[in-house]
This record gives sequence, C-alpha cells and structure tokens, in this order.
Amino acid sequence: MGYRNALLFRWSRRDRLTVVVVAVTAAFLIGTVLLLFTAVTYSETFAEPLANSGTVTYHEAENGPPDASGNVTVLPTATASANGTEVRLVGIPPDAPRVLVEGSAQWQEGRLPTIPDGVDARGPVSQQRTRAVSGSNGTVSLSVVPPERGTTFLSDRWYATNASTAQRVGVTGYFVIDRSPSGTGLGSLPSAGAPLVSALLYVLGGLEQVLWALGVAAAAGGLLVLIVVYNVTRMSVRDRLEAIRVVRSTGAPGWRVGLLFTLRAGLLVTTGVVLGYAVGLVLIKALVNVAIYVGLPIALDVTVSGQSATVVAAVAGIFVLMGLAAGGLAAYPAATRPPASLGSRHARSGRSGRSTLSRVRGWVAPTFLSWRSVVPTAATLTVFGITFLLVVSLAGLASPLGGNAGGTGTITQAGAPHPLNSRLDAEYASALRADGTPASPEIIYAQVSDGQPYMAHGAEYGLFANVTGATLVDGRRPQRYDEAVVGSDLARTLDVGVGDELTVSGSVKPGIRRVTIVGRYDAPGTLDDLLILPLDSAADLATGRGQVHMIRVEGPVSGITDGAPDGATRSGAVVTGISGPARVVSGDTVNLSVTVRNVGNERATREVTVRYRGERQTTTVAVPPGQERTGTVSFETSALGTWNATAGEYAHSVTVVSPNAIEIPDQLPSQAPPGSGLSVPVVTKTGDRVSNATVTVNGPSLRTGASGVAVVPLPREPGNYTITARSGDQTATHDIQVVRGAQRELYGEVSVSPSSGSVLTTPTLRVGLANPWQEPLVRDVRVVGPGVSRNRTVYMPPGNATQTRFSPDGGRGQPGTYTYRVTANGTTLATTAYTVTGDRRLASAVASSGSYAAGTPIERSVEGVFGNVQLILGVLVVLSALSTVGSTTATFAQGVHARRQAIGIHRSTGATQWRVLRTVLADIARIAVPATALALGLSVLALQALERAGWLVFFGFRLSARTPPTVLAAIFVGGVSLALFGALVATVPYLTASPVSLLPSGDRTRTPDEAGEPRRHGDD
Repeated sequence: MGYRNALLFRWSRRDRLTVVVVAVTAAFLIGTVLLLFTAVTYSETFAEPLANSGTVTYHEAENGPPDASGNVTVLPTATASANGTEVRLVGIPPDAPRVLVEGSAQWQEGRLPTIPDGVDARGPVSQQRTRAVSGSNGTVSLSVVPPERGTTFLSDRWYATNASTAQRVGVTGYFVIDRSPSGTGLGSLPSAGAPLVSALLYVLGGLEQVLWALGVAAAAGGLLVLIVVYNVTRMSVRDRLEAIRVVRSTGAPGWRVGLLFTLRAGLLVTTGVVLGYAVGLVLIKALVNVAIYVGLPIALDVTVSGQSATVVAAVAGIFVLMGLAAGGLAAYPAATRPPASLGSRHARSGRSGRSTLSRVRGWVAPTFLSWRSVVPTAATLTVFGITFLLVVSLAGLASPLGGNAGGTGTITQAGAPHPLNSRLDAEYASALRADGTPASPEIIYAQVSDGQPYMAHGAEYGLFANVTGATLVDGRRPQRYDEAVVGSDLARTLDVGVGDELTVSGSVKPGIRRVTIVGRYDAPGTLDDLLILPLDSAADLATGRGQVHMIRVEGPVSGITDGAPDGATRSGAVVTGISGPARVVSGDTVNLSVTVRNVGNERATREVTVRYRGERQTTTVAVPPGQERTGTVSFETSALGTWNATAGEYAHSVTVVSPNAIEIPDQLPSQAPPGSGLSVPVVTKTGDRVSNATVTVNGPSLRTGASGVAVVPLPREPGNYTITARSGDQTATHDIQVVRGAQRELYGEVSVSPSSGSVLTTPTLRVGLANPWQEPLVRDVRVVGPGVSRNRTVYMPPGNATQTRFSPDGGRGQPGTYTYRVTANGTTLATTAYTVTGDRRLASAVASSGSYAAGTPIERSVEGVFGNVQLILGVLVVLSALSTVGSTTATFAQGVHARRQAIGIHRSTGATQWRVLRTVLADIARIAVPATALALGLSVLALQALERAGWLVFFGFRLSARTPPTVLAAIFVGGVSLALFGALVATVPYLTASPVSLLPSGDRTRTPDEAGEPRRHGDD
C-alpha cells in the first residue's frame, strides 16, 4: 500500500504550483459566473409589473387566422387609407380581456381601449368625426371618437375598433398576444415574438449571451488545466519510471498504475477547484463591497443558489474531468509499455552532431529545450489571446474603456441610478443647440425579438445623424410615426432590411407598435446597432410625452466634463424669462415676475437681480427639481414713456401712461356695412373700461355703460367717418369706413407673456374674441404659431366677448422671433411676437445639471448592470494572465525537467548559474516568439470565426473581430513576456539546486522541486 499512498498524496512543489494555477483559473471563472448571475438582481430597478407581461407576435392574414385558445388573444388588424393617408385598424374581439398584462390593473397602460356604444372606433381625432376608411374589402364609413385617455397599449394614431369592423374593412394580419407569463430568470426569454414589456428581459437576454461567452472561457480554462496537469503528471511519471518498473515487474497491473496517476491528477484539480471557489467568492464579494464603498452603481448580493449553483458545479466538473483526462493521458505510456522498457532512457549531456548543422540552424535551434514545447506553449497563449481579444471587444461595448463612440457622449439626469431611470425635458436639447452644441434628445427603448435582445432608440433621425455622423446607405429618412431606420449591424443581427416590418413592444410599459423600416444607416462603433424610432412613437411606452432618457451630444459641453459641472451653475436653477404688465399708470407700482426653472435633480435656490431705469431689486426663488417658480419685484413709476426691465439676458418693456388717457382699441373693425350697429369700447391706456364716456359718430352722442361699451348706430350712407370718445378732458378717436357689402368681422386680440424667453421658457398666450355687431356671428377661428395650432368653430351672440389662456406645446427650437396669429374664416384678426433668446449660461446649466459621460447609452446601461465593468474586465485580464503564467510555467518546467541532467553537466563543467539561465531564456525566446505568433494568428482566426457565425452579439450589439494593430502588438509582447516569466519561474529551482542533484546519480536521491527533502523509501 506504500506506493499507492506515495503516488496519491505525496505532492511536490510543482504539484502545489499546479493547485495554485487551477485555483486561479477556477476563481476567475466561478467568481465571474456568480457575478453575472447575481447581476439579475439589478432588475429591481425596474417596475415590478415588468416581470410577467406575455408576448406578442404578428401573423400575416394569408396564413389564416391563428388559434385563440387558452391564454391567447387575437387582435385582427387592417391596413387601410383614410383621407389619402395610410392608417391601421386594430379590431378588439368582444371576448378579449380588457387587461392583458398581469399586474397592470393599477396602471392604465396595460389595458385595451373600450369602444363606446353608438360609435365605430377610437382614433386620431380631436372630436367625434366621420371617416371613410378604404381597405381590401372596400370603403367603410366609421364614426370615430378621440382615443381613450390613459391607455397607451395601442398607438393613439391607430383606429381601435371592433373585430367585426376590422373584418369589414379587410384584415391584413393578426396581433397574437400570449398572456402566459415568461418568468424572470435566466433562460426565460421567449423564443418567438416580442415581450409586451421588454426592458427586464432585454437585460436578462444580454446576461445569457455573456454567460455563453463565459462558457467558451470555461472551455478555454479547461484546456489550460489539461495542459498544466498533463505536464505535471508527465514529470511525476518520469520521476518514478524506475519505481513503476519495479512495481509492475512484481505483479501490479498497468491499469492500476494508470488509475493511480489519474486519481492523483484528479485530486490536484479538485483541491485547486475547491480553493478557487473559495477565493473567487471572496474576491467577487470584496470587489462588490469596494465598488459600493466608492459609490459605483452596484446593488448585488453575491450568493450561490439555484441556477448559479448548477453552473458553478458544471464549471467545477469540467475542470475535474479535464484533470482526470490529463492524468490518464500522461500515465498511459507508463501503464501500457512493457515494464522492461521503463526507465531505460538516458539523457543527453549536450546536443550531438551540432557540428553538422549550419550556423543559422545552430543559432535558431534551442540548446537545452525541444521544439516540442512550441505546441503546448502556443495552445496556452492562444487561450490568453482569445480571452484578451474578447475582453477588448466587450470593453468597447460595455464601458467607456472602448472609447466614446465616435466622439459622442450622453447627458442624463443627475443622480439617476441607471439611464432608464433618468428623465429629462426634451427641450433641454434645444437649449444646447441654441448654444451651438449639436444635441439629440433620445429615449432608450430596450427590445427583444424572437429571443434576440436589441436596442432601439426614440430619436429624430436628423438630429441623431447630425451628432453621430450616421449616413443613410439605403432608403430614406422616417416621415411618419410608424417608420424607422436601422443600423447596418443590427440589420444583420435581426436579418431585416428596407421594406420589412417589425413588431415593436413596450419598453417599460406594455404595448404594441408596428413599424416599417424605410432606411438603413452606417455609423461608427455600437451606434450601428440601433433601431431609430420616431421620438413621439417611443415616448408613450417608455418615458411619457416631452420626456427623454438622455441627450446625446457631440462631446463634453461647456460647464461640464465627465460629471464635474461648473460651480457657477451647479445648482441647476436658471432664469428663463421676465414678465409683467405692458402698461402702467404713472405713479403706480409695476410688479415684475422672473421665472426660474430647476433643470437639476435636487431642490435649488437662485438669487435674481432685476434692473429698471438704473434701479435694482433682488428676489430669492426656491425651486423643486424639474419645476418652475416665479419671484416678484416692484418698482415705482413716474416718467411717461417706454422703459425696459431686465433680468440677465431677458427684457420686458413697460409703457408708463398718463392716468387719465383713454383710447378706442385698434382692433375695432375698420370697415362696416351701412346702418349696422357697433359696440364701441372705451378703455384707459392700461386696459380698464371707462364708464359714462360719450361716444359720437356723425350724429347724436351715446354714453358707455358700466362695462365701458356704447352701442352706436353707423351712418346709412357709405363714406369715411370718425368715432370720437370723450371722458373729462381726454379724447380718443377711431376711423371707420362704411362700405356696402363689407363683412362683419370679430374683434380679436392676442398677447404673449413673457414677450421673450429661452428655449426652456413656457410662455402663456392670451386670446380674446368679441362680437361688436348687433347680430350673431359663426366663425372658424384658428390660433396658429410655433407649438400651437387650434381650430374651433365659435358662435358669438351680439356683444358677446370671451377670453382664454393656454401655453404652446413647444416648437421654438432656436433663438429668433416667432409670430402667433388669430384668424377667423381666414382673415387675420390679431398677431403678436415672441422672442427666443439664446443664453450660453443656460446651456451650461442644462449640461451641468445632468451627468455627462463619454460613450453610448448602452455602454452606460451595461455598466449599470455589472457595476463598474472596467473593474470586472481588468480582473478578467489579470486572472487570465496569471493562469497563462501558471500554464507556461508548467509547460517549460516539463521541458527543463527533461533536460535537467544536461543542465547539471554544464554547471558541473564550470558554467555559471547566470550563463545557464541566459541559455535557457534564449531557448525559451526561440520557442516563445513563434509560439506567440502562432497563438496570435489562431486567436484572430477564432474571433473571426465566432463573428462570422454570429456568436459575437451581446445585448444586441455586434462585436467586431477587426482588432487594431496596437492591440495585436500588445498581445504579442504580452504573450512573449508571460512565456519568459513562466520559464523563469520554472528554471529557478534547477539553478538553485546543487549540480550533483541534477546528474543521474543525484537524481536517485533528490530532485530540484524537492530540494532539501531527502527521498524516502517507497517514493518510487
């Protein structure tokens, strides 16, 4: 039993080195697997209802109606035309469940719209209308009411109708909704269709793809283990050849000897795996704790359970099986050859026949080592090369290590834990563009299609292309809400092209959209892997109207660099306008309001100074994040005239008038039909009505009532007349022309407050209408201008007046003067101007209030999933390098061990330790250089093969196998350096041992790896 215990449990220094190498490799793989599995907990940043949403697929009508049994709901859809425009009708079956998404009963987005009794559809109308819809079955007249508020499951641009109505128009396809929950764990991605809520499953699908890559790394790690254990076991067998010959000659079967060495190798690997598991778990926990301590976005609890335990066990099993295989292969010759042939090999004292070799061959050929080391060295360095290339490619995707995606960067809401949690006003991009910085407001729109996660963005393609340099290579730009463009790499990943249709689901809200790809573009880096949807189409199911996740800019913005904003605008509170009365009476107080907007993420306070005629007043305004507040200052008025009040870049005009001055408004009609009755208002210069004033038109005088209006009859004879109003010693006049056939027009006025502001200012429009005639009028009234287009048919009784206030929705994207106009039946009644002022400090504040980072948003998203990805990838490279050092050490240790007698002879004949080391290192360099070149070529070919097979796609982004020459040079230098370092570690024991221990006689007493330990009886 003595030889059994010796073979199984007596481990030398190189055996302990083997345990360390296996432990390092196992620690890297097991620790990274645990980190990726626990990264699923990051999904807690998403809303709880995102977990089980069901899926939607689209079926063409030509394939027949799909089965609607079980948890399946089928919505027939028809592509038709209305008023010359292509529209989509979606039919809702009578038995369809209202709520289609589990957990969405609390929020309206998860339900189908209802069709009221007496109407045919809900659609894109402002009030009930009749629409003629033409489909494949003919034209159908539909009574349509506006979309149901609070529901976004179907697009409000679509016509939601009954299933029977869709059949009458002509069904062209079916949306098939499978409400079976898809789960939230890894492996839960639906293989067909799109999840109704995709964000969470997008993250999980990307993690699955990265885990697949780690499977390749696990196989490569197993190859390293195979090489190391094979070399070490082979040296152990060689050390004990004479003992094995004696054991087998005395009756021990060869298979038993082979089994013992195989079990010995298995024990070495099992010990290394157990140690590696402990080290990997402790290392990853330590990294997570350090990352949390320094404030990185990590929310992981690294534990081993469920699927992670299964994968960890699988990785450990691969390692142990590789170790057993290596032990068996190394022991096979000693177990199968005849006992008499074992231990009969004699080492050479030097190279025989060297004199017959040419000088070139003598210089190239190794002195001590054999060319046979090239193959295992190249295999080891190939694993390192593939790992390094994968890390570089992943770094280009998942972290700012990969550059800034063609010079672009992103601004997100300050303090948001993840770009998907960020919310910014889309108009912030207008402020940056007004300052001369190209900016594109964008919505991150995570998607999954047939099991493949990919990234869509809501954006205006023109702005996106202006920032990123994207160029259309096929098709055209989107022009409708249901059109999109696709990057060339994503087109390959999804196998789609121009003219194809895609079913797009919700990102963080459940819903269905269907888009047509009308263009394909090329862009640098990962920007080529995006589907660009119209901004409005993406907003409903991701952020909400007017909000975006981030703003893409062409580079660092003034006032902010990598998250370090200018202290002057750090609070994010900016002045956006000043307003007040247009006229005041001399001697009265003028109250001026300044508007302050907080574009930051925290409550901010801003002191604002207002100047008026050389005087200054200061007000302090506290503003909650993302909101506006006003502060008020007051000045005394005296001198008549028009004066400017200013606050920063903004100004407001104030006209000071006499307290007794009166006027007849200029908006009063300038033409009238003969004999008509006209209501004439008399007001002060500040707009107050004047009662008991006399009004005269070519005849008797009439007095104004309490409302300041007098109804006067106009002359029956055509001609030019003057209306005169008197109050005390004040007089006002208005010229009017009496013309036969003149149209009676409404009296209209429009004003905007403030009269100027920034692109972030929200002005208020005041529109007034009055019927000054003594008969009712019906008019189509429109209010038009940037961000507003309102059209109403109004009925105005005689003498009736009305007034309304509202804010435009936007549209004032650049500095300049914009006009708002009120018309009635096409005739302009009144106009007013609004000035947008560019403000560099405002643009800086917008940037400073957010968090700027170079790179694409997916780079930042993936960084949020994994924490600090740079740290993880850095550890991956370091551990891979350590594994490579261990493997090359074992490879060269086997070669040096085989030539130890030659080394002993050289040292015994006077060669110094340094000379022997130099000779060995020269041999290793001769082997390492071609081995590294071979390994580099194999690594590049392997990566290109993975790319061509479509296996280098992570989170929907296609990694490129095209490696820069600088990276290849770094891998080559690194490979040679690792080989030399491993050789140095393998050679040192033979240089420190006494020369006699290396000779044949000394070999029977002690070996270099057991220097200082006398060989005991039974070791052999």
